[in-house]
Amino acid sequence: MVTRFADVLQKLHEKRKTGALFVAVVQSRDCPVRFWFENGEICLLTYGPLRGKECMELIEGYDLGKAIFYEGVKTPVNADPRLPLTSGFISDLRKTGKTIESFQITAYAGRNSHLPAAA
Repeated sequence: MVTRFADVLQKLHEKRKTGALFVAVVQSRDCPVRFWFENGEICLLTYGPLRGKECMELIEGYDLGKAIFYEGVKTPVNADPRLPLTSGFISDLRKTGKTIESFQITAYAGRNSHLPAAA
């Protein structure tokens, strides 16, 4: 089911979720874009070696596939203070009309609530 990506982020933001959202990039199945949330705020954004705003710019040029949110996963490193407010990012993303193929939420109960490196 195709879903507007901004709606997914809005839902996580409004429900003040903590966890990791992995979004497949259609042009590169090997490396997902990773959004790390703390209490509904995007605190870290990564895509391979890219971080923060570089990832935000990249999203505009790629098609997004399946997304899965691992609820309860902790951010692996400190938050990125250079990221814009989550509400502003969602607003900008909404203007692009970006969609994802599907969205799923799963509870992650791994050791220390961190995702394994290969996730």
